[in-house]
Amino acid sequence: MSGNGKNAVFLIIDALRYDVAADPHAFRLLMPNLATLAEGGLLRRVVANAQSTQFVLPSLFTLSYPLDYGGYNNGIRDRPRSFVEVLRENGFRTALYATANQIGLGNGYQRGFDIIGTSSDYRTQLEHKLARTLSYDIDRWRRGELTELEITTILRRDFGELLDRLVESLEKHDRSIWPARLLRTNNRVGEGCRAERKLLDDNPSAVLQKLLNIAPGVYWRFLGKAKVGRLELFWARAQESINWRARELIAKQNWFPFLPLQYHQVIFGDVVNRLCQVVENFGEQRWFMHMHMMDVHDCRSMNHPLHLFYRLKYWLRWRRARMLGGIERRFIYDSAAMYVDECLGRFLRFMRDSGRMQNTLFLAIADHAYQYAESPRSKTPVGERMHYEDIEVPLIMYAESGLPPTGDNGVLDSRAATASFLHALNVPLHESFSSASVFNGGLQAAISESCGSGAVDLARRDIFFAVTGAHYKIFSILSGSTLRVTQLYDLAVDPRELHNRIEEPELRSQAESLAKYLLEQRQALFTLRGITAADGFVYGRG
Repeated sequence: MSGNGKNAVFLIIDALRYDVAADPHAFRLLMPNLATLAEGGLLRRVVANAQSTQFVLPSLFTLSYPLDYGGYNNGIRDRPRSFVEVLRENGFRTALYATANQIGLGNGYQRGFDIIGTSSDYRTQLEHKLARTLSYDIDRWRRGELTELEITTILRRDFGELLDRLVESLEKHDRSIWPARLLRTNNRVGEGCRAERKLLDDNPSAVLQKLLNIAPGVYWRFLGKAKVGRLELFWARAQESINWRARELIAKQNWFPFLPLQYHQVIFGDVVNRLCQVVENFGEQRWFMHMHMMDVHDCRSMNHPLHLFYRLKYWLRWRRARMLGGIERRFIYDSAAMYVDECLGRFLRFMRDSGRMQNTLFLAIADHAYQYAESPRSKTPVGERMHYEDIEVPLIMYAESGLPPTGDNGVLDSRAATASFLHALNVPLHESFSSASVFNGGLQAAISESCGSGAVDLARRDIFFAVTGAHYKIFSILSGSTLRVTQLYDLAVDPRELHNRIEEPELRSQAESLAKYLLEQRQALFTLRGITAADGFVYGRG
């Protein structure tokens, strides 16, 4: 297999949908730089293993399912190996540059990286950990399902890990991509984290009481304080309530497409020059660059008004692509993708001008897709967002020296995308990794899974699945000890997944085949609930 000695770039364009690249003529108008890579390399559809960044990143980083190893509550912290660690073990100098808050500093994604530059807003990092995972454990303690010793142990381990990583990042990570406001905010919150860690060690009961009384969104204001005054708490709650209601009001209406983000936004253009500097500094070393850019996901952001005006320059080109390719996506979404492509072009020009492109493998993918861009259905609860507009993303690979021959056209998932990357580099996979890739035929079907919004609890919470085969797709829910298949789509005649045919007897065998595949592939999850393949499943929309 070719690829010995290559450097490597792994670019995640958060929320980029497959249909952006599906029509080659429209793709070339919208994203000419990415289209050029696809034309000279390969373009494939990937079915993401989950519908949000938090859920699916473990699959991309560790080639495992989102709910393996206890789930995604703590990212990849408890998983055997990250593909980045494997690259470093094989002689790569590694760097991470990301504008995604989901690359949580307490979630293990820093494993294997020599250089780390992320634009995480520490306030958001704290809010995500408290609201999405720790609040679930605290509620269990309130209900008497956990003892005070158990909840204290969880806080010291999980909350303490995040506090440690936030403090560490102030001291050791590359902060050159932080704008001045983010630097001031993170310096303040970082010092608070240092004090909060000491309080957690000395008086965990005081921290627990604060967590019971203070909303996650404003907790950063009270870091390190053992006691919080009533007036101070009232004022913070009032401010957060006003901000929350304003954001909800804006999000629910249809005439105004923009949203204020709660965090300091950093866009691709703020980062691209630093990426070129880092690559240049690698010199003759073999290197790997991982990028995760949020511009497309945050296309509605009004935090940079001038940037929104800048993107208007793409409108005429977008109109041509719309007429040519029958595009139904919103301009605000596509213009963000076009801006990412423009910034990517700057990076690629640097690579070519410096002679580095000829010895570099390039992969571009999205972690998940995005319903807002276009959807034939109204917004559904998080666990059910596994239609094409939520989980179908493009995989683009390119190397000037060529790629290995591809296998049969099986289905690809997020794990297979990273496996394909390692195969093209001729880097051996860790024993814990899924081995299916575009170069060995792929999979029979892709499984997407999550516990919906909030924390993972594999023993207690409902688990949502979608199984996407070459021609059919099912949705199912594991509730208690019952697996119910609720939806079936014939993708050949219904690619937009509009007609649920689960009640049609003549298609029952197709649903059974995919459900059996799910039971076989995710046997450990079902065994935890006392279900075996022999127990089977039930059908119905309810």
